[in-house]
Amino acid sequence: MNGQLEIRRSKNGKRLRWPMWLNVTGISVVVALIAALSVWTVYQSESTLRDNLEAKLKTILRIETEAVQQWAKAERQLASFLAADRELAETLLPPNIASGSGGEFLQSYLEEASQKMQNRNCLLMSVDGRVITGSSEEWLAERSRAIESAFRKTSIEEKRHGVPKTLLVEHGDNANGFTLLITTPIVHSVEGTVGFFAVAYDARSELTEVLASSRAGKTGETLAVNEAGFIVSKSRFDFGADQIRIRADAKSNASPVNTSAKAAQLTNRTDQRGVEIVSVSKWLPDLEIQLVTKMDRDEALAPTIQIRKFMWMLCGLLALTTLAAMTYRWHIYRLRTLARQSDLNQKQLGAYELEEKVGEGGMGVVYRAKHALLRRPTAVKILPPEKSSKASIERFEREVKYTSQLKHPNTISIYDYGRTENGLFYYAMELLDGVNLEQLIRHECSLSDGRVIKMLQQVCESLREAHANGLIHRDIKPANIMLCDRGGAVDTIKVLDFGMVRDRSGRFGGRNDSLSGTPAYMAPECFEAPSEVDARIDIFAVGAVGFFLLTGSPMLQASNLNELRREHHSNLGSSTFERLRSFAEKNKKPMDSSLTHLISRCVSLDREDRFGSIEEVLCELSACNPTVIWEPKDAEQWWQRRAESIDDPQSPSIAGPGKSSALNETIVFEHPESKRSPKSNGID
Repeated sequence: MNGQLEIRRSKNGKRLRWPMWLNVTGISVVVALIAALSVWTVYQSESTLRDNLEAKLKTILRIETEAVQQWAKAERQLASFLAADRELAETLLPPNIASGSGGEFLQSYLEEASQKMQNRNCLLMSVDGRVITGSSEEWLAERSRAIESAFRKTSIEEKRHGVPKTLLVEHGDNANGFTLLITTPIVHSVEGTVGFFAVAYDARSELTEVLASSRAGKTGETLAVNEAGFIVSKSRFDFGADQIRIRADAKSNASPVNTSAKAAQLTNRTDQRGVEIVSVSKWLPDLEIQLVTKMDRDEALAPTIQIRKFMWMLCGLLALTTLAAMTYRWHIYRLRTLARQSDLNQKQLGAYELEEKVGEGGMGVVYRAKHALLRRPTAVKILPPEKSSKASIERFEREVKYTSQLKHPNTISIYDYGRTENGLFYYAMELLDGVNLEQLIRHECSLSDGRVIKMLQQVCESLREAHANGLIHRDIKPANIMLCDRGGAVDTIKVLDFGMVRDRSGRFGGRNDSLSGTPAYMAPECFEAPSEVDARIDIFAVGAVGFFLLTGSPMLQASNLNELRREHHSNLGSSTFERLRSFAEKNKKPMDSSLTHLISRCVSLDREDRFGSIEEVLCELSACNPTVIWEPKDAEQWWQRRAESIDDPQSPSIAGPGKSSALNETIVFEHPESKRSPKSNGID
């Protein structure tokens, strides 16, 4: 039905109702689209929130990791400073340790170091990991075995070369049973590493103080966890030693930031309370701990629940509104369509009696008609009811208004314009007996250069009058040029469809920043700077039409606008000349070089290289010497053969149906750089 509603009638002429399935289908499609859009919006929103949440947790984890590492670095530097004592290194030489000399110095040294380290416990260890002495014998007695056991796990190479080390020592089953031991080598100038100086920190209090700033919201926090999965620092939800485990991967996930798949990362994980959490983690091998930044899942994902509620409520309201609007619009549209269709059914538009339909395009339906009084054969173009949008009506009226001002014999003549009481727009024009050039080439394949010259001359004659009146056609193409028999004056050209016309000052003819015309015949500046176009875009189109008539194929053969614009940026003029010459040689079809140069110049990429006016094109056409002269008798013979083929039903029709690319159809839409919404104005 080509998008036009079918209005069914019973035998007695009464209108039947619009089929219910069409209503249901339309509403179902709208509801399905709204539902799909809602689900997509909710999904995208939740996905964005999850991404933001994960990014937030990673940022907190990165900050806390840097804080812990900076704290450890500062403590190591202070410990290294205290260990860089020559007398201490001399005292720890094996002979001195074996003889027991220097015991008082070592104890005094450790007490002084403890004061400098804010009363933290300090101790000295041999190279093999044995504890020599400490600042607090009572403290050391409870932990010496655990310390020596942890130190023995250190590699031989690390001990031999005196590598600074931070050890996490577990010495009990209670919540305070972890000690961070920062060791630094004591180096003798001759013997090398002779022992280790170590500072002990209560891991729970020290790490909790460093990580306290990460407690975001009501449940967010960063915890330090050992390799076995025990919490080393203090949680904001600490209930005692019976609930200190957290399900977290430790050494196995030593990536810079441990992030698994989003679904696994943000769900199906519980903390020491058995509550589902979202978390990210990082293993710090130098401290032998893992940092876990977490937050309760209910708090973290609470916004998604609100989004779902809001979106479903909004979609419900939108669906109801859409349904009501569709119902209202359907009733109004149906009434208007029925009223306008009634005008067509009566076969009477003003003073014109409609006969048969002779053609149909994207912007109108053409009927053969005759004036009720004058009985003069006429063609009446009607704007279909279903296409009577504001933009379509404006273009329809513009076509009538400005075409009627042109009087040249090669321009279609407009007789009348009207609108029925029911709002059906129409205009009457001269009835043409012939074919458009697109239909002609579909039958003839290509034309001789002599015939093409005569056709282009007539097109230019029509455009000369339009340009003289300050009008730019903007849609010159084969489908808008008719080849007619005007009362024996055969091969007469008629230029049609001035619906895209614009004056040079831009006072009418659409927005200055809009693209209008048929892409395959539009000059490059129409895409680059549509507000600056002038009459030379019609000259470009004339050249493109000439190429089409000579070769039987469009000059610009692209499947979409992007490819078309790439062809525009090629060396269009010279490539067109080479293509014409190659076509002539390949098909052994002589072609006047003056004509090929003329067409190549018309389609130059730079408009400054084209002819300055249509008058110059006419002069060049007059100077061409066709290789095949097209005489009036040749035209008469061609039209005689056409008449015979029309009378013979078995002969192929010149005006038969055919397919054309979308780039050969008229478009109107906003320029891409104007940042306005594109709008289609139909296809001609």
